[in-house]
Formats: sequence, C-alpha cells, structure tokens
Amino acid sequence: MNSILPVDGLNTSRSTLAAEAPSDGQSPRVCVCCGGRQFRLRHRWEVGSYWNQCSVPLQVWDCTACQLTALHPVPRPEDYPDAGDWFSPQKKDLSRQYRFKHWKRRLIDRWTGTKAERFIQGCVKAQSKGRFLDVGCGTGEMLELASRHYSPCVGIEPSARGAEQARARGFEVYETTLEDAPLEPASFDLILMDSVIEHVHDPVAVLRTCHRALAPGGVVAMLTPRLGGPASRIHGEGWNGFRHGWHTFLFSGATLSQCMVAAGFQVLKHPRRDRPLDDILILWGRKV
Repeated sequence: MNSILPVDGLNTSRSTLAAEAPSDGQSPRVCVCCGGRQFRLRHRWEVGSYWNQCSVPLQVWDCTACQLTALHPVPRPEDYPDAGDWFSPQKKDLSRQYRFKHWKRRLIDRWTGTKAERFIQGCVKAQSKGRFLDVGCGTGEMLELASRHYSPCVGIEPSARGAEQARARGFEVYETTLEDAPLEPASFDLILMDSVIEHVHDPVAVLRTCHRALAPGGVVAMLTPRLGGPASRIHGEGWNGFRHGWHTFLFSGATLSQCMVAAGFQVLKHPRRDRPLDDILILWGRKV
C-alpha cells in the first residue's frame, strides 16, 4: 500500500490541526478544511484495545460544519510500532480476511484488471500523457504501471524499505515527504496519491503543494477509503478504513471535494467514482 505516514515530516501542515490544539485529549480547535471550531467525538480507542496498536489513546472527531473526520491528537512517531514505518514487520495487520471477498477480488481482477491497473486507466482518461509523480509510491508498483503511459515517472516515499524497492525497479525516488521533496513549480502533469491523503496532517496544505507542482491544466488523482460506505456503516469503530492511528483524516466524496476546491482544484465529474455501494473513493481534480 502506498502511504505517507503520520510523522513530523509535514511540519507546516501540522500546525493548524496539532500545534494549536490542546494535548489533553480534547477536540481540535480549528478544522483544516472549513475553519470550523465545533467538533463531535465519533470514536475513541483506549490503549490495549484490539484496534489500537499505539501507546496512547486514539480519538476521531467530526467537524460539525463540513463533516470532515480527523484523528486528534495525532500520536508522536515514538507512539507507533517502529516509529510509524508502514512497511515495518512490527506493524500488525488488523484487516479482516474473508474468503468470499478474496475470491471475489481475484475474479474481478481477472476480468477487469487489478485495482492498481484500473486506477491508472482512470488517470489516463483524465490526463493521457506527461510527467508523472507518485506520492507515497511504496515499492513502485504504480510507477511501473504508469511508465507505460507517462515519462518521466518519479516517486516520493518516506519509508526507507519502500523507497529501496522502488529504486530497484529503476525509478527515481525521493526518500522524504511531499512537502520536503525538491519539486520545481509546474514540474508535473499528473500527481497520483493512492491511499495517501488519509495519512497527512493537513490535506488542504498537501493538495496546495500538489497544485504548485502541477503544470497548468495538470491533474491530481486520489484514491482513499470511503467514509460512509457500506463497510464503515456496518463495522463502526472496527472499520478497517480507520487504520487506527495511521489514518489521520477520513473522507466522504463531499469532504474530499471540499478540500480539493479549497486548494484550488476543479473537481472532475468524469472519471469519478463515488457510488452508493463503494467502499473506495476515487477523485480527480484539475489545476485551475
């Protein structure tokens, strides 16, 4: 899975949510999307609970104005297994394994291609060619698929384990966070974030960084768990999409669209995926 971890690398974007907010377990003071100051506690997981791998309690809050859902306070790196490295063997996989879902996924992949292949095909519909950046490129799977359509293909990956494997595939990879990467303005035509936006400390600030790095008319493509989908409604606080402690924000189609507009993007209607039975949200935005 491609991911930027919730560590202190996003210093600027963390300031609004974390630095201004109290550290005693109270709600955030300011919503990073709409500036609202009223929050409702959605869930809390105590230390030692099955869903909490961190050494501190975890809480997620809903902004009552725009409904954006945020983890607060965000644990420090030392509160996570192996300082929050997504590829760490110390990190437990708490996802549910259903045999039916496994076989269903294999059949769908055989008929329509893998999730990654389908995502790249959607990106090609939104932006058919140009310079490609994969933020949170992981081990480089998306870079390989994208290289069939885009050139050059560059990755950003803060995990040393992931970055090493992506480089072994032959790609240039910045081993850092998006904000600390040496990106020139207007240097890419498509920026992909597959399972990344839910890990950052300020999604609007991160999207603004993408906006600066995109050429005029460039596209940002995002895939993230869909809050409000059938799985999140059924499983509640045990929903896998929380990735308890690792996911700092959770989005519906409406809240992710609001963040994109706040960062200067036009949300594309096509290609777009936000159907009632989906547990995955995919959105594209064009730089305007």
